[in-house]
Amino acid sequence: MTRPTLEVPVDSLESAILAAPFCTRLELCDDLPSEGWTANMRMVERIRSVVDTHLVAMIRPRFADSPLTLTVESFMATKRVMDASTQEIRAAAATGANSVAIGLLKADGHVDMNACGELAELARALKLEVAFLRTFDLLRDRARGMRDITALGMKRVVTAGVLGWDAAAATIEQRLAVLRNDCVNALAAANVNSATRIKSGADIKNVGACAPVEIVPGGGVRASNAAQFMSVSPHLHASCRRGGVIHLQELQQLQAIITANS
Repeated sequence: MTRPTLEVPVDSLESAILAAPFCTRLELCDDLPSEGWTANMRMVERIRSVVDTHLVAMIRPRFADSPLTLTVESFMATKRVMDASTQEIRAAAATGANSVAIGLLKADGHVDMNACGELAELARALKLEVAFLRTFDLLRDRARGMRDITALGMKRVVTAGVLGWDAAAATIEQRLAVLRNDCVNALAAANVNSATRIKSGADIKNVGACAPVEIVPGGGVRASNAAQFMSVSPHLHASCRRGGVIHLQELQQLQAIITANS
């Protein structure tokens, strides 16, 4: 049986210290209200020095003229973005992160396989797990997207189960239906990937097992609806905030629900 996990995004040392005892992973970023950017690596280093929790470094470079819109165009790979992402991945490894989360897209609304492949290869060379950001919800074809991120060797993907960034655009039931389909697509993609490797004579022990990408529901996940999302996936991504501030009671309640559903 798959062990349930809780990933909590944080943008400060204080939030990380509060959340760490209750979660499986901390996603480290900057400026959560704008959906997060690459964290200051000094913060990553400080958090690593005081918690043993698995640390995920969001890789989303921010520049003075970075667009704040949450559209495909905002997550495209330019030379500047690629150069900065490469530096940030190296810094994340050096400061003690365990994973990085990436999610570059092409103008046509599909995964940028070349850009993401380059960054993922670098991350794995530095002994980092690689996850896909919630930019998955901006893809025009979720089934193709799942095949793409499976081929890229992604460990997991955060998704609200909606098209676009506004999780409130769909009901919980509609989102659960999309997430269930994502799980089916993840399993199918993993099976195809495994068969392809076996057919090609690849040594699977060396290239890594073709396990399905873990579907991590996020976007408005709270203690009040966590059990519904866990009916689809044992993995959750929740900010555990009330009034814009991380909340101890929400953390405790979520942990209790996850434990009850283990």
